[in-house]
Amino acid sequence: MEPVNPRNNLKNTIEFKDGVPVSLLFDDVYFSKDGGFEESNYVFLEGNRVTEKLEKTEKSNFRIGELGFGSGLNLFVTLEIWKSLDHPKPTEFISLEGYPLPKEILLSLNDSYPKKKLWFDELILSYEKALEIWQIDNSRNLWTYTWEHSNLRSHFDLKVFFGDIKHCLPQFPEIDVWYLDGFSPGKNPDMWSQESLRLLKTKSIPGTSFATFSSAGFLRRGLTELGFVVEKKKGFGRKREMISGYLESTE
Repeated sequence: MEPVNPRNNLKNTIEFKDGVPVSLLFDDVYFSKDGGFEESNYVFLEGNRVTEKLEKTEKSNFRIGELGFGSGLNLFVTLEIWKSLDHPKPTEFISLEGYPLPKEILLSLNDSYPKKKLWFDELILSYEKALEIWQIDNSRNLWTYTWEHSNLRSHFDLKVFFGDIKHCLPQFPEIDVWYLDGFSPGKNPDMWSQESLRLLKTKSIPGTSFATFSSAGFLRRGLTELGFVVEKKKGFGRKREMISGYLESTE
């Protein structure tokens, strides 16, 4: 059987600029090697109070949803925090990616953060096997991997759905916190459309939080219309603003 091209004929060409992968299709970088870890922690983990929730949640299983897996940076930042806690709750990190990156691009994250343990051989092999299956049969679009905590009483499950957001988001379970990390709204409108936000709401419950680097007016208005409380806060570094908040009502 010939491999299926799940993204029609759109090609996400990647170039390196100053050692960082840049998507020419979306005209945006995948991560910053200067402060990228700190930015991810500030925007998504602190923006959602993830550390506090991992320690204090009464849920038996804590679920983090991400829009835009990319290089996996947010995964590794979250995983590092989770591993550092003495008794974190079992956690699922559930993401989606329409344009999965090849091995060489993923490993560039390691080059940018040589002191961090990020992509390793077994993880890469697991990823490539799942990607190959999806390319042959795009209905089989889920990649999974599990880490065990050093206390042997908790585990961290990664689930990444490959494909378009309209196809992937309905496959998500109920989410406790959202990392909204697609390319910028002006360059990747499908990720930030009201249709996508409505799908996101169906996977949320009252109290589900979100955080994003964007503070675009249409995004604030769209989330507010859907029942989310939206709060502006100072952005990371030179970025003026970002937003975070939570779902107040599912009505």
